[in-house]
Amino acid sequence: MKLITEPYLLLVSVPMTIDSEGRRYTDPLWVKDLALHLEYIENLALACAVSYGTPGDGASPLVGPPFDRIEFVPLPAPRGRLGALLALPRATATLWRAIGKAGIVHTGFGGWPLNEGWISCPIAKLRRKFLLTNIESSFWRAERGASWHRRVRGFIAEILNRCWVRAADLRLFTSADYLRDFLPPGAPRAHVTPATWIDDEWVLSDAEAASMWNSKSGPVRLLFAARLVPQKGVAELLEAVRTVVQTDTELDLTVVGDGPLRDDCLQASREATGRVRLSVQGPVPYGLPFYSLLRSHDAVLVPSLSDEQPRVLFDALSQAVPVIGSDTGGIREVVKPEETGRLVPPGDVKSLAEAMIWASRNRPTLRTMGLRGLDAVRGRTHRAMHRLRGEIIRQALDERQ
Repeated sequence: MKLITEPYLLLVSVPMTIDSEGRRYTDPLWVKDLALHLEYIENLALACAVSYGTPGDGASPLVGPPFDRIEFVPLPAPRGRLGALLALPRATATLWRAIGKAGIVHTGFGGWPLNEGWISCPIAKLRRKFLLTNIESSFWRAERGASWHRRVRGFIAEILNRCWVRAADLRLFTSADYLRDFLPPGAPRAHVTPATWIDDEWVLSDAEAASMWNSKSGPVRLLFAARLVPQKGVAELLEAVRTVVQTDTELDLTVVGDGPLRDDCLQASREATGRVRLSVQGPVPYGLPFYSLLRSHDAVLVPSLSDEQPRVLFDALSQAVPVIGSDTGGIREVVKPEETGRLVPPGDVKSLAEAMIWASRNRPTLRTMGLRGLDAVRGRTHRAMHRLRGEIIRQALDERQ
């Protein structure tokens, strides 16, 4: 793959920790993703929030090749809104210097109120740099029933994010719905690159998938694997479970994850009675342990309230496991109703409960959907996603005036 040689500044909201010996640690999935960036970017500077101390459990080091090629740009990692406002001058000065040395500035819109995109975009345009914006999620949008200050915050973020996406020289989106939402029809320099993190060797063969399904027996098993936060539809899922419990349904549900709603999940597991069993466990390492977990279930639940495109969609289909998810833009682009899964209106507890009851009685149909899902993900790997992005960026750089 031909390298992008211009100095490239990448701003991310994934935090980094530096220990007492100067070693850098960050999220292991981000380490994998960063290594793929370096396959097509020769001169990369990475700007992210940095804290100092002992890295958290599970953090991975950024040591040796190819990470020794990166220039690190440490940004403040403040706590709370007041801390973020106090850190704003230092963050702005740091980014002014880093953007001055860059030819390409690549940013998303991560934090609040210290949002790297809101600082870097105006500086990049002022200093006449090539600006690339990437919309991977829309977490700033207030979910249904949010407080008034959460709605105000979402309104402000929506205006600013739309402004800078439109001003960018190149715009990337993880779903076609995001593109249609942010830009008018036919807008130039705008591309959809779905967010998939699967590797070729993780995608089951047809024979492996058939063998897996042949081994399934007992009650249908459903899996919910996500951050336990309101945007993921956790409250609606638990209410749907309470509805299913009132029917003559036999079903096993596994909730995997961590977050502020974990206690609610544990309480629901204690309340589950009859033939419905709900178990709750902590996060499972991404990779073979997570894929083994997927294969032990009959379907994956993705009742998200937001319009993001969760990576678990591709993960599930790569293991021939169908998806029961919300009918939102990012999900419906991957899950085809009655072909590779089922879709329900977002936030609709009754429809979600009905879909769970249907799944409990239709393992043969789930099998058919899961086997179809393999064709939907073949060739849509993490590396392929990055190669596509690299080609798009190089073409845009070649075409600029």
